[in-house]
Amino acid sequence: MKKLIIATAFALVAGLTQAQNITVDADKKLNTDFSKYKTYAWASQVDSKLDEGFYFLNDLVLKDRIRNAVKFAMDGRGYTYTRTSPDLLVNFRVFEKPVTIRGYTGYGTTYFGTKEVREPEDVTTFEVKAGSVVVNLVDTKTGQVVWRGLASGLTNANGFDRSDNKIKEAVNLIFEKYPYRADQYSSSR
Repeated sequence: MKKLIIATAFALVAGLTQAQNITVDADKKLNTDFSKYKTYAWASQVDSKLDEGFYFLNDLVLKDRIRNAVKFAMDGRGYTYTRTSPDLLVNFRVFEKPVTIRGYTGYGTTYFGTKEVREPEDVTTFEVKAGSVVVNLVDTKTGQVVWRGLASGLTNANGFDRSDNKIKEAVNLIFEKYPYRADQYSSSR
């Protein structure tokens, strides 16, 4: 019985340690008025299709879990899903392998790209670890990423941790860094 209690305690501590291994970061485009955003839609990449590319995890069940967790986070902040003329386009990527991506300093843009003019000195690289989820919110009128959240450390001994609870935890931690709500502003534009 004593060994069972010790083994159970060890398993609980290991589970708590694993939860603490998720690292979260977020960035926003400076001088963005988030009060104008009320609706969202999914980027075409988020549809139930496999992603092209060597670094992306191609798992439709995992993609569906992430989409559902992001939908829960957006809906819970008062945003309304619409297919016609949304304010925000929601995109995410899941990285199975570590990768260096090009981006820009100070504005929160990432590899999804924008049409904003940048200077060569603004270009930087970001190290994305294996087992990472990147969520981008794109202003549909400007095509610019206005907010980006990243969670890394979604791995276990078998690779990417696909468990529903781990995905929900990671997306929840990402959106804890998103302080905006669509329902806290007046409905007038």
